[in-house]
Amino acid sequence: MIEKRPFGKTGHMSTVTLFGAAALGNVTQAEADATLDVLLEYGVNHIDTAASYGDAEFALARGWPSIARTSS
Repeated sequence: MIEKRPFGKTGHMSTVTLFGAAALGNVTQAEADATLDVLLEYGVNHIDTAASYGDAEFALARGWPSIARTSS
């Protein structure tokens, strides 16, 4: 697992390695889901995204139900 540190004063323990979701802007949903699976496997919980990253936010949103089920 990847080391975690406090994220400011939020109380959230964030992984020191984050994933830049711009990489998901132009991939299929299956590829995005596979990427999210790898992130979960390694414990990455800090994902950077923005509206300028193409469809990355949509790919993450569609993959979120599976994340919620595996991280509870």
